[in-house]
Amino acid sequence: MKLIAIIRKSFTEQVRQFWILLLTISMAPFFVGIFYLIYKSTALNLTVAVVNLDRPETPGSSADYGKELLGFLGSVKNDTLPVKFREVPDRDAAEEEIRNKKSHAMLVLPQGFTDSILLRQSGSVVRVPFEISGNLTETNYMVSAIMGVTYVSGFINAATGTLEPYHFIETPAGISSQLNDFSIAIPGMLVLATIMLMFSGAIAFVVEPEKKTMLRLKLSKVRPLTFMTGVTVVQLLVGLVSILLTLATAYLFEFDFSGSFWLFLLVCLLTCLSVIGFSLILAGLTKSVNEVLVVGNFPLFLFMFFSGTVFPIHGATLFAIGNYDFTIPGLMSTYHGVEALKQVLIFQAGIGEIWPHLVCLSGLTVVYFLVGYWVYRRRHMVVF
Repeated sequence: MKLIAIIRKSFTEQVRQFWILLLTISMAPFFVGIFYLIYKSTALNLTVAVVNLDRPETPGSSADYGKELLGFLGSVKNDTLPVKFREVPDRDAAEEEIRNKKSHAMLVLPQGFTDSILLRQSGSVVRVPFEISGNLTETNYMVSAIMGVTYVSGFINAATGTLEPYHFIETPAGISSQLNDFSIAIPGMLVLATIMLMFSGAIAFVVEPEKKTMLRLKLSKVRPLTFMTGVTVVQLLVGLVSILLTLATAYLFEFDFSGSFWLFLLVCLLTCLSVIGFSLILAGLTKSVNEVLVVGNFPLFLFMFFSGTVFPIHGATLFAIGNYDFTIPGLMSTYHGVEALKQVLIFQAGIGEIWPHLVCLSGLTVVYFLVGYWVYRRRHMVVF
């Protein structure tokens, strides 16, 4: 009977520690789900944007090998490395697709493509030109480039009946050819500095009700919005210090900053604000610092693994507006922060190229704060 009593008491105490119990029993299934989504989102599904600038000018010939090549590329099938070739109207459109990750590489057929093949067929020593471009820091580009060069060179070889009668040019996107693995990881590390505000922000919000000082704030005639704004300002300063310290550390290890500093700062500010807004939601769902440290692990793992801070990720598309795809990771503001910083630091993009990410960052920040304000006030500010 004593054993049963001890078991009953231990079970009751365990149930009272609800969040710890939930974390214990759900962590492994949680990671199973994470790795499944990682597997699905990183599975090779390659797309190459093809720009056909070919305009045959050889007199007396109706041949158009640019169109023939497009037809050939549209018919290729490879079950091991699935790659899709899609024609786009011009080079600018192809470069935009690469920036937005709608395509992994760009294949350009220049104006003299057909004429070069005809000259080669007539016996002239001419190399048929074509160009491939993309972000050299991404694995998907390297695989896409290899597949593109293989299929195009095979087509040219068949058309001319000779080996290697082509002139292949690889053009890096932005400064991607100058970056090493360390530099590629820095945008994610900068956003990781903002993610840690999830704990400091939530603790700053929840420490007041835990210490039972809410009534004192009420007697001081402090409005809820004033209180939340004050805490937000302090956390924003903490976030900026963390980001600048992270950037300074990267400098010490030979990271070369490029792009607009003010645009970089704007992205960091919006990302910090969004994480602080989410920390307000977390504070509204908990009642003590200990609970914040336990419950906060769930969103921490999500923001780290699915926002691109640890490794590149591009989830399934939910819907698209224009050329911009809305994905599952895009529901987290830090995903847009990472992507925007990559475009600024790698592609040296301006505000005209990253404005979709800025709009999403701003929208998610507003949503986080509105939800957090409602949850936190109902949970901790009923005396107001």
